[in-house]
Amino acid sequence: MMIHNVKVVVLGGYMDEKQWIGMALAILGALFWGLSGTSVQYLESAKHLNVEWLLEVRLLVAGFLTIVLAYMQDGMRIFDIFKNKKDFGKLLIFGILGIALAQYTYFRATAISGVGVATVLQYVAPTMIIIYLFLRYFKKPSFAESCCVLLAMVGTVCIVSQEGLDLSKINGEAMIWGLVSAASICVYTLQPIELLKKYGTTSIVGFAMFICGFISLAMFQQIDSEAIWDSMTWLGLFAIIILGTVVSFNAYIEGVRRIGAVQGSILSSLEPISAALFGWALLGNEFTIIGIFGMFCIIATVFIIAWDRQRQIKRDVLKKLNKEEIV
Repeated sequence: MMIHNVKVVVLGGYMDEKQWIGMALAILGALFWGLSGTSVQYLESAKHLNVEWLLEVRLLVAGFLTIVLAYMQDGMRIFDIFKNKKDFGKLLIFGILGIALAQYTYFRATAISGVGVATVLQYVAPTMIIIYLFLRYFKKPSFAESCCVLLAMVGTVCIVSQEGLDLSKINGEAMIWGLVSAASICVYTLQPIELLKKYGTTSIVGFAMFICGFISLAMFQQIDSEAIWDSMTWLGLFAIIILGTVVSFNAYIEGVRRIGAVQGSILSSLEPISAALFGWALLGNEFTIIGIFGMFCIIATVFIIAWDRQRQIKRDVLKKLNKEEIV
């Protein structure tokens, strides 16, 4: 009997640590995405940086650096994926229909309807993931997950409403681009899970970004940044490429691998909070009561997910121990 008690402590502690690390990584990714968005806003308005040039450079440089990091970790093994045609096809889907499409469709939705509407439509993604998992695997969301999706959506609407959420701009074209953006987030959240387990997070994310960079270069063909270059421009690029792309994407994807697609996508809704806080600290943006309420709604999802994961872990451990006792 004492042996079983020891196993409860060891197994429970190990799984708790894994879940907490996964949550922390997903949150870190969301926070740095928010910093990236604020930096893009600053460079576009103050330094007149060409956004299409930025997208090309962001993906190419971040992809190359991530591949180098993967090579330092795993050596020549990172190229094994190119020996398997099926897995290489999955990598292309992840890169093109996930990362590249998410970037492009979000920019298109923003151009048509504004940042507020585009952001709200993009964060329909957690709901799409829940629907997909139910239709594909008959996996029903927990009550906590459903509450978190609702809170995240309400919180996102409240935060973007601070800068003006003009619902009259939600026309058919904006809806299409915004929902495609949400669907592409579902792709890069769900699709690479098998590849991550087989080849590791860093190499998969790096190759996907690098491929997307060349696709963006072929599409936009922007060679000139048109920017005013000074120390702040370089600092902004560091925030976007290193923190907002290399660190954020790797952290988020690894976090999803550890805690699951639904919880990871919900935690990604911390991005609007991060963007609002960085906008306040760096650009002088102001908060409203409704914006602060939205922040509390999204922050509440973190605690609800943590509680729900703890509850699931305890239930799974007890179930496993009961089976062992029967055997």
